[in-house]
Amino acid sequence: DALTIKSASCLCPTISTMACSALSGFKALPLPIEQLCLSAVLKCDQSFRWTKLQASVTHPTGALKNDVSNDPPLDSEYRFCIKDRVICLRQSEDTLFYRALFPDEENGASASSVSLLREDTRDKETLEFIRDYFQLKVDLKSLYDDWAARDPVFEGFQNRFTGIRILRQDPWECLISCVCLLCLSVIA
Repeated sequence: DALTIKSASCLCPTISTMACSALSGFKALPLPIEQLCLSAVLKCDQSFRWTKLQASVTHPTGALKNDVSNDPPLDSEYRFCIKDRVICLRQSEDTLFYRALFPDEENGASASSVSLLREDTRDKETLEFIRDYFQLKVDLKSLYDDWAARDPVFEGFQNRFTGIRILRQDPWECLISCVCLLCLSVIA
C-alpha cells in the first residue's frame, strides 16, 4: 500500500534528501514508470483537465533551484480538480507520489479539526481514484510483452510508448475531451 513521506529520511533510495523534504505530505505508491508514465499519458490528448506545474525548489543554501533534473519527482507536478479535492501527482522512476488538497485545509482548518478517521477515508478515496482512473490493476508491461511477441512492428516501437495507458474517465469528461480535440484539429 501507499507510504507517507514524513521526513528527509526518505523511504525511496533513488530520491535525494532535498527531494524528500519537498515531497513532504505526499504518499508514495511503488509503481515503475514502465507501468505509468505521467508525462506521456497526460500529454497525449486523452484529458485536458490536468495542469502541469514546473517545480521550483529552494536549495538548503537558500538559493532557488529550478534545475531539478537530478530529482525526478521535483521536475513536474500534475494537478487535477475533482469533486471535493485537488489531486497532485509527481513521479520518479519507481514511485508515484500523490496527495490531495481539500478546501477545509486551504481555509485554515487545523489538522486536529479534521478527524483521523476522515483523513484516512479521504486518503483511501484518493488512492482508489488514482488506481481506477489510471487502471493500475492492468499489468501494462505484460501486455506490451505479449503484443511485442505477436507483432514484430509493435516490438520495434514498444519502447517509444512506455507507460502509456488509456484513462478511465468520467463519460462527460471523455466527451468534452473529444470535442476539445476536434476543435483543436479544426483550428490547426
